[in-house]
Amino acid sequence: MSGTAIGQVIHSTGRVLPETSALLRDHVRPAARRSAHYLDRYDRHTLYFDCVYLPEDGSYLFTAPRLLNLWKPFRAGLSVDGKPVGRVRRRTWLRYEQVTVRAPAGRLRLNFDGDDQPVVARPSLAPAFAGLNCLLTVNKNNDLDWIANWAAYHVAAQGANGVILFDNGSTAYGVQDICAALSGLAGLKTAVVYAAPYPYGPSDKSSRFEVSPRFFQSAMLNIARRDALSGARAVLNIDIDEVVRRTDGGPSAFDLATQNPLGMVMIDGTWAYPGPEATGPVGHAAHVWQQVPPRGCNPKWCAVPGGWMSRLGWSVHQIGPVRVPPTTAQTQVQLLHCRGTSTGWKSQRFKTPKTLEHSAELARFMARNFPCI
Repeated sequence: MSGTAIGQVIHSTGRVLPETSALLRDHVRPAARRSAHYLDRYDRHTLYFDCVYLPEDGSYLFTAPRLLNLWKPFRAGLSVDGKPVGRVRRRTWLRYEQVTVRAPAGRLRLNFDGDDQPVVARPSLAPAFAGLNCLLTVNKNNDLDWIANWAAYHVAAQGANGVILFDNGSTAYGVQDICAALSGLAGLKTAVVYAAPYPYGPSDKSSRFEVSPRFFQSAMLNIARRDALSGARAVLNIDIDEVVRRTDGGPSAFDLATQNPLGMVMIDGTWAYPGPEATGPVGHAAHVWQQVPPRGCNPKWCAVPGGWMSRLGWSVHQIGPVRVPPTTAQTQVQLLHCRGTSTGWKSQRFKTPKTLEHSAELARFMARNFPCI
């Protein structure tokens, strides 16, 4: 697929169990901790999110929520030409898992709970992103102008030339509208929008020894890691409300990641606010206020997909299951998290802190890089 066009839509090739299925994913919380919020958002029905055929090693790659009790019937139901498949490779992380099955293209089947279907696998996207500096994000209902401005800024300021966006069932517009917003950006070589309308998962906190029920976002990042972005030069994982700035005119985030022996850098940052009068969603340009002192936000990262650390898997705010080595810290690029550039899906998102101060430096930065509010 080396000819992938800017703004191409890819529909994920997952399998969802019917409401009437007798076999669903077990809960990960005891009954006493299953709040209405948890029960409304927990994903019991998605067997797997995506399946891609990787021609370089003749295998199917499944990316799934934690399979838990569904693993044994999933494994037992795989067959090729009527015969059970041989060895498979299963890797399990905190919030998702990936299963690799070697089989000829077009001949794998899955009989799950008596429902026998051919496995539908999409073609690999890796050739289209080989060697590119890529932005990676998950989106739901963010304003199309925010998406376009966010991508255009990082193309100009960081040297991004590829975008992978996973759309989590936006209702304000269609996935083709996202493609249109990205397609006219100068300097952008390739962009793909994945339509992935699966449950995001509960946003409340899990207890220390519980399996996290928030499967979706980490799984999406690692669909990209193993397929489309596997041959990318470097990948910057940030949300639409996040902006990465160079602090001293030095290397870009992509350059810093490629120069680090571990193949990645962490990017710390602070929150920016749209001002005391703001009461709802606004674009990046309005964010010219900061708390005193500035309030830190969760870090993000930029990584080389083939680097040593990336083998440990990608998470939203870190790479691997434990804290990253201190040698991945740097100060040459920093994150600016725009508080009001949000659909308000998290509570208290539009609450204005009492200690805000107008920043002349942020005002100059926004006027130069984000001319439209």
